[in-house]
Amino acid sequence: MQPANQDIPTSQDPSNEQDANIDLTAKSWIQEQLDKEVNRIHTIGSNVIPVKILNCGVIPNFDMRKARAVNRIELDTNFDVNKIEQVMVSPAVPYPHKDHYFYVNVVLVTGSPIPLIAPYLYHNAVKVTQPEKKDGDRTIPSKQVVLKNDLKEYLFINKQGVRARFSIHEYHNV
Repeated sequence: MQPANQDIPTSQDPSNEQDANIDLTAKSWIQEQLDKEVNRIHTIGSNVIPVKILNCGVIPNFDMRKARAVNRIELDTNFDVNKIEQVMVSPAVPYPHKDHYFYVNVVLVTGSPIPLIAPYLYHNAVKVTQPEKKDGDRTIPSKQVVLKNDLKEYLFINKQGVRARFSIHEYHNV
């Protein structure tokens, strides 16, 4: 299993200035993208509440026949994530500072009149090791697989540790 925070460029070693710069660059670039979207929504006469991300990443789900990517997003809010009724995802924008990373705005529709919006930077092809599994009488050996992230599976977590899973069954262009 890959580390859960694999998706965000981070620096584990403060002496590595290049990684630290990527980290600061990512944070600034993500905030700029979110601010642009919030302003765009305001100019068309609507409103959203921006929510910061505490941590995020792509985690594997091996429960299905084919491994699936689950987008884990920890939100900086006490809002009850079980009240999320709908998830809308903007078209992906390539992150210009690191290959295979993309950015989307994730809009969380709840029972309130104003939805939440969260930024999400993710890796679109995470390599993981699928564990050995039994299929009837045969054993399928452990192997490396690439999780193609179709942005359809989510795990939202709030500051209190409350979790909610959400699946998008199909996308509609609007």
